Amino acid sequence: MSSDLQKEMRFGSLLVQLGLISEHDLMEASQLAVELGLPLGKVLVMSDFITDEQLGALVQAQSMLKDQVLEIELAKLAIEIVSRQHIPFAEALGEAGWIEPRVISTNKLGKLLLDARILSELDLKRALENARESGLPLGRVLSVSGQLSEPLLVSCLNAQVLLRDGKINRDQAVKALAAAHARQTSFEQALVEVGEYKAPPRVRIKLGEMFVLAGLLSEETMMDVIEQGLITEEPIGQVLLKGGHVNAHQLEAALKLQEMVDNGSLNPLASAEVLKQICARNMTVLEAVAELQTPKEIPQVQLSLPDLLKLAGVISEEDVLEAFRRSLQNPQIIGRILMMTGFVNEHTLEVALQCQHLIKEGTLREDQALIALNYCSRMNCGLEQAATDLGWGAARKPPVHRKRTDREETAAAAAKEALQFFE
Repeated sequence: MSSDLQKEMRFGSLLVQLGLISEHDLMEASQLAVELGLPLGKVLVMSDFITDEQLGALVQAQSMLKDQVLEIELAKLAIEIVSRQHIPFAEALGEAGWIEPRVISTNKLGKLLLDARILSELDLKRALENARESGLPLGRVLSVSGQLSEPLLVSCLNAQVLLRDGKINRDQAVKALAAAHARQTSFEQALVEVGEYKAPPRVRIKLGEMFVLAGLLSEETMMDVIEQGLITEEPIGQVLLKGGHVNAHQLEAALKLQEMVDNGSLNPLASAEVLKQICARNMTVLEAVAELQTPKEIPQVQLSLPDLLKLAGVISEEDVLEAFRRSLQNPQIIGRILMMTGFVNEHTLEVALQCQHLIKEGTLREDQALIALNYCSRMNCGLEQAATDLGWGAARKPPVHRKRTDREETAAAAAKEALQFFE
């Protein structure tokens, strides 16, 4: 089978070649599959173009055609037998005259897992049946069932990609997969450790990685896309586009950014950030890259007076601390600071300074000053009024008497009681 014919052995093309569906019906079914987000095979069954039985046979035929172990004529004959006699595809192949080759070496996910001794034949058979019934890729079925961890699924898909691109051979892939499974490492790391592969020296970023890093696709979705691309032999970008995961503008931008990473003009993390901005704000690649590379304006920090003086070399840190200590000893300064910062009002500060002066003169005791200051603050009155209300006598000129309110009477009584406690 020629390489060109092998490339045409995609599911839709196979259906048309086998005469099971027309080109027009295939296009309509493909569009519906994209809109519903379902596999093409499931949509074809739902639309009564093919039966579940034919779908299973087609999937097996497609796989064998890709592995070059079955000819298109025999595949068509076997599927016709399945449709008429309702027998398994393997049995239909026998009736069609197909003889199984003695040695089959394929790069299919299941066969790689078998040869690497990661899965048993029974486990693989069950997983293949579940994949056919659910319409999900084999890798996703194995991951959901817990038979394959997410990191190991990524390793398997990477192995298939490197095999497809001809960068490693099958023996290297199997050996590295077994090592990745046993040592819980990535496939690339396992290849290096077993001495089968050297990673490319330049920094690169895969298309899927860029979309995941940009937060535009989940890792789970990306793995499904990669596996679908391996099955259909389509580039990842085309699978993303056909599946409705990205639009043409986003895909084109991602490919340009990937090229910029390859030539060293952009690093991988920056490419993901640029792609994120492109998709969020509908920018061009040049606009987003230019914005990323524009130096951000550094906000101006307002220097405090001490910091300004210190930076200029006028004073030292010790000078600042000494100034602070001296300010605490000056009642005028500390009082002004307290008032400016809103901790006390001007009236309370004035009364406090008067109390401090009277304490120094010896006409007011400290305990009396505390009571008087508290009373003045609560009643919003002067020190002379407080002395009169508290009945302390005439250390100062008595004010003009007025009748006190009930609130003032209560406060004065409480203050007198407190004063008796000190005396």
